[in-house]
Amino acid sequence: MRSVYFLLAVAALSAYKANADEVKCLSRVIYAESRGESVLGAVANAQAVINRAVNQERSICDVKGVHRKQPDKSLATYYMAIARAALFDRFPQIIKKADSWNTGTKPKHGGNVERVIGNHVYYVLRPVKE
Repeated sequence: MRSVYFLLAVAALSAYKANADEVKCLSRVIYAESRGESVLGAVANAQAVINRAVNQERSICDVKGVHRKQPDKSLATYYMAIARAALFDRFPQIIKKADSWNTGTKPKHGGNVERVIGNHVYYVLRPVKE
């Protein structure tokens, strides 16, 4: 429960106005891809989606290759807080330039492993554009 309050506080401290659609889209991806993961795993998935959006030169809402699901009403604020904080770099970069992930011990499609968190391996499939 403490982590929920922490995330809400971090998101509230953001000096930026988030694009509501981007935050909502990212929260749906985080929810679909991170259920059962720790907060660290959810943040890692959020950062990988952001990296993928940069690589694909798309908005978060148009990123390909991810699942999206509307969080239950009771969880929506939690996932929105993670999305908002991740979009505005309120978390340290924990997966470096990883733009892909899968369950297991090695990348499904090749690539360089950046980090393993829980049962997910995060890897660079396409280098992040600078």
